[in-house]
Amino acid sequence: MEAVLTANVREETGKGIAHKLRSEGQIPAVLYGKDNLVITLNTREVQKVLSVFGASQLLKLKLVKGKKSSERPVLIKEVQVDPVKGHLLHVDLYEVSLDHKVTLAMPVVLIGQEERANDGSIVEQLLYEVEITCLPTAIPKNIEVDISKLTMNQSIAVKDLTPPKEVEFLTAPEEVVVLAALPRVEAAEETAEAEAEAEAEAAPEA
Repeated sequence: MEAVLTANVREETGKGIAHKLRSEGQIPAVLYGKDNLVITLNTREVQKVLSVFGASQLLKLKLVKGKKSSERPVLIKEVQVDPVKGHLLHVDLYEVSLDHKVTLAMPVVLIGQEERANDGSIVEQLLYEVEITCLPTAIPKNIEVDISKLTMNQSIAVKDLTPPKEVEFLTAPEEVVVLAALPRVEAAEETAEAEAEAEAEAAPEA
């Protein structure tokens, strides 16, 4: 399934126009590129693309201006959402060249949790995005991290991951993505016990 958005070039701008567009099921947007254009997108179409492909995938933009139309490869730059109602408010897109690399933040997805040995540890994810660079046509859907063999006191850093084909990681190699540790309550109890023992050893004899 190909990610496609249809956009109409518009001339009108302003808060009043933006409100009117949203009431009609449209989203005000801007396309940045060779020529910056003020456009409108269909709300349902954008929601479907975000739901199926996410916000970091290469899109085909069908750009309509009057009786003329063209297609452009684009990426989503920013999506503005109403913080209270959750409605889409505005979308920024930018045109890309298929033979020039782009830099993106890709979501990290943990897999293999159900296969982990029950050793009493809990998994803590410390990194939720990894910065990558690649050609637009090589953008992965996400970065999968297999934690099936992760055991107590072990961690997985960026340097331990194998990047998808034609993709390069830009995030620092030493950044820890995920670790397995004692539950916080048990860890706190162990720390308290260790501190108590240290105090007892340091106390002068009567």
